[in-house]
Amino acid sequence: MRGPLGAVIGRYPSSDGTTQMGAIIRHNRKCRDIVFLIIFIAFWVAMIVNSSFGFNQGNPLRLTYGLDYKGNVCGSKNAEPNLRQLELKYWMNPNQVYESGLKDSQFKLANARSICLLDCPIPSEDSLNWVCDYPDGDIHLSMNDWIDRNYDYYEFLTPDMRNASLQLQGPCYPVIFPSVNVFWSCQFIARASNMSLRHWQQMGGVNINENIIIDKTIHSYLAVNDSAFCSGNAMDYAGWIGNDAITPIIGEHDPYYHVYGRELIHMRAAAILMTFVMVVSILSSIAIVRRILMATSVLKVAAKVIGEVQALIIFPIIPYSILAVFYMFWLSVALHLFSSGQVLRNDCKSNCCAYDLGLKRVTCDQCCGYSIHYTHHIAAAILFHLFGCYWATQFFIACSATVIAGSVASYYWARGETSPEIPFLPVLSSMKRLMRYSLGSVALGSLIVSFVESIRFLLDSIRRKLKVANIVPESWIGKVGYHCSQSFRQCIEWIIKSVNRNAYIIIAITGKSFCKASAMATELIISNILRIGKVNVIGDVILFLGKLCVSLFSALFAFLMLDTHKYRSAHNKISSPLFPVLVCWALGYVVATLFFAVVEMSIDTIILSYCQDSEEHQGAAQYAPPLLIETLNDQNDMQRLTQ
Repeated sequence: MRGPLGAVIGRYPSSDGTTQMGAIIRHNRKCRDIVFLIIFIAFWVAMIVNSSFGFNQGNPLRLTYGLDYKGNVCGSKNAEPNLRQLELKYWMNPNQVYESGLKDSQFKLANARSICLLDCPIPSEDSLNWVCDYPDGDIHLSMNDWIDRNYDYYEFLTPDMRNASLQLQGPCYPVIFPSVNVFWSCQFIARASNMSLRHWQQMGGVNINENIIIDKTIHSYLAVNDSAFCSGNAMDYAGWIGNDAITPIIGEHDPYYHVYGRELIHMRAAAILMTFVMVVSILSSIAIVRRILMATSVLKVAAKVIGEVQALIIFPIIPYSILAVFYMFWLSVALHLFSSGQVLRNDCKSNCCAYDLGLKRVTCDQCCGYSIHYTHHIAAAILFHLFGCYWATQFFIACSATVIAGSVASYYWARGETSPEIPFLPVLSSMKRLMRYSLGSVALGSLIVSFVESIRFLLDSIRRKLKVANIVPESWIGKVGYHCSQSFRQCIEWIIKSVNRNAYIIIAITGKSFCKASAMATELIISNILRIGKVNVIGDVILFLGKLCVSLFSALFAFLMLDTHKYRSAHNKISSPLFPVLVCWALGYVVATLFFAVVEMSIDTIILSYCQDSEEHQGAAQYAPPLLIETLNDQNDMQRLTQ
């Protein structure tokens, strides 16, 4: 049957009956979906206004360094007292840390007494070290003198102050547990110094709880507040810090010292897993070798197109460089928005007392700590900013896909390099058509995907909360419905993305509106489902294996480089190669995905162009190269598919 494109594609007949050249792709185009382009522009104006609010009200240092018991931001020179360069948060009272880790306790670590230090304190080997509160009142020390004395002015305390300190009420607190810097907070090591503990007991100090809870409590706090940086457990933190940093604190025989051996086990497990994946991939490839040969033919045509239109090779750098700049801007705004709430004292009912140097007595009415509190308009600004990330990302990806599709389509419908119809620098020509006619259509398609992604994010959040609260269906019917709903959601998301992808191809070829292009692409796919399916599935497998190989070679190269003498000794020593290797593997996969996306889009464009070519010419494609005709022009699709 005749496809919906009619004379849009191919050669236009002139008034004298001859065929005109040069009308391919560049037919009667006009601007489409202008309303959604206006909405997209208005959205960016709102994003700029929202960002200015974040930059005006936010302070990312609140998220990075945290707050002390006075509500000051660690490292801030505008704090009282001046905390410039004092960037590490330290919890002074170990019993408060312990109590906040108990399951039945109402006391929270956010309310524990904390101050900002230059470095994390460590116990002394022959005496008892102290960490005292910021100097004030009768303690006539400057902040610099306080730092130079390692935060210790216990010898200047009055008898009342010393008695309060022995009751763990300050202003000085004993250093019983070693600590190390983990993301600008002093992580306790749950192994008390025997010498310091003995001195403390001899002085008549109250009992100090010694338990692994002290370690886990701060670790859990860091995992929640630094989820973008933290993973694993406290031992992993020590492994990232390095053995050299903790050896003088806890000794070579401590279990924390042997983290590197654990990571070697992890690396062996990862190597075994990757080997298994590769073996399964090779065996699967042998089993479907016939399909692979069929898909390889299409890949050869796509490679030939990319080889001729050489600008496609480096084109992904442009949209993803723009995305990288956008992400840096977006992340900066996000940090300011998340820190733009008011710093207020927590509403707690904790029972604790501490010595106030200004009042010269122990007070029990300031036990609550400080945290960032968000108003409704700040929450709305954060949600809008998150949605903006989805929409902008999908918009740039859609623009990239449309430009690639337009370039490949220009090549296909001009019979490749054998025809003078192929435009000079087809990528630039495709970009020009996109900017002039189709930005509104791309904005609409990316908006649809953004809504779907946002709904998926909300549903996943609800599902996680239900799982945490153990509110899940108990009957088998309920469980089946629960899991089926998740699968249905994923299918809907995949279908919408697939329809959008093919709609961008039709937009690049015909210049139609998004809705019209989606309908045309869907009709074309349904009428050629066997022809398209038998190539796309195997093609996706081959491309995935290609991405996997590139990323694994990147990880292997990183490991071999880190295994050299340069990175195993002196100041360049790497405590563990596991994390850098995993980062290189992830980055290698991302970069491979960016460039393989050109091949994927080229394959989809070639197949859709071939199907439309066949529809327009009664099943015999006229513009396809011979290799493509030989591979896809088969009348026995059903028979081959069922073999």
